[in-house]
Amino acid sequence: MIAHQRCIRERQALKPCLFREEKQRLASSFASASVREIDFDTAHRVIRKYEWLANMGATQYAFGLYFGPHLAGVECFGSTAGTYVNASVAGSENAKYVITLCRGACVHWAHENAASYLISRSCDLMVAKGYRIFVAYGDPDAGELGIVYQAVSWLYCGQTTATEEFRTPDGEVKDSRSVHSYTRDRRNVIGYEYRQKCSRAEMKQRLIADGCRFFKGQPKHRYVGIYGDKRLKRKIRKALRWPVLPYPKRETAPE
Repeated sequence: MIAHQRCIRERQALKPCLFREEKQRLASSFASASVREIDFDTAHRVIRKYEWLANMGATQYAFGLYFGPHLAGVECFGSTAGTYVNASVAGSENAKYVITLCRGACVHWAHENAASYLISRSCDLMVAKGYRIFVAYGDPDAGELGIVYQAVSWLYCGQTTATEEFRTPDGEVKDSRSVHSYTRDRRNVIGYEYRQKCSRAEMKQRLIADGCRFFKGQPKHRYVGIYGDKRLKRKIRKALRWPVLPYPKRETAPE
């Protein structure tokens, strides 16, 4: 299965593109490349076009890769799903260092190694904010195996347990654990506000009635990247509680 983002990049490459020749020239090397923090809306413009889930998830921080003045890729970091996930990675004493690389995408004209370049440098910038342990997932539904995380030497820690997800009428996929949060506030869920508080079960039925479809998601590939000085990296690696396994490989088609 070809990864979703690759398919999107190939389609976008066939469309008209402003300053195409200039972008391709600048992106032919990393001489003009820079990575810096960007705002939510700027990141969202790339994510919604290229990323499988087409939303920003739990994004708290976003970084962009620029070739000259042109944005070529985005990485987003946010809270890890689940109450105890942070502590489960490398113990409660290291939980404060954990954050999830929750979204990421590069445009069609970017350098072939743009994704790995961006991940490495954006994680370095996140270290300055106090984070050291980065968790990322490869979604088989999107044809993702996590090859880019292998390219930056992250640790492969097996697959997650399959969880329930739901798809909204406009195609956005959400983790079903977010349903409970809708019962205690007035956030816009799928186009209008639920102003009356209710139980999780009642909220789920409302969502179904409004066209949301709940389904069992596939287990996702799980990777961990550890950043910082050598002493701290050794300490965290020793404390890692998740199993470290050989990288998964794509199955080759029979001749």
